[in-house]
Amino acid sequence: MKKISDAVAEIIDVNPDFRTGLAEGLMNLSQLARHILPLVEARTAKTVRPSAVAMALSRLQKELGRGEGMGFPGMAERVTVQRGLAVLTYPNTVECQAALPQLQERVRQRDGFLTVTEGMREITLLVEEDHLQIVGSVMQVAPLGEVRGIAGLSISLTRDNLRTPGVLYRLLQPLALQGINVAEVASTTREFHVYIRERDVMLALDSLFAAYGRR
Repeated sequence: MKKISDAVAEIIDVNPDFRTGLAEGLMNLSQLARHILPLVEARTAKTVRPSAVAMALSRLQKELGRGEGMGFPGMAERVTVQRGLAVLTYPNTVECQAALPQLQERVRQRDGFLTVTEGMREITLLVEEDHLQIVGSVMQVAPLGEVRGIAGLSISLTRDNLRTPGVLYRLLQPLALQGINVAEVASTTREFHVYIRERDVMLALDSLFAAYGRR
């Protein structure tokens, strides 16, 4: 049977909000204990008193130490910036689908940047503003939405973090705390792309480095 302290540590470890709040002394331990009590009981398969959970949280808080909730060294290998982008949204229709191969080929011929994200009802294009005329001529319908002045932050994750819970959350958390709006996101196995306003690029980079650039 799993010990209460082990169950609490597992729950905190996979929840970045709880871990950061606990490490930084921002959490009321009694309230947090009551909040996670059902999770602890599910992991231990027994009835647990809130006071026992609070005691386990107190011990864990001392072990974490201040700052360990945000520190996540070695998260990324590199970050690159792509400026001068636009985000366009189109309806996911047969006509728009049919136009995508031609659009991709024409942008490729000009060594341009193009990312396509398809949902059930919409298609989102991330393309350089210099190629907007090509987009308009190929798609031949007005976009549902268009935002210019976008920059992309491409973050290459280290292999060690591929199976770590909460990695993408922790990358976005500093941006949210700074009030930086994220226009779009995309990802591959080891790359996470965040698209924001160009005016927010330096603040975003400084915030990410301050949070995770420590070694």
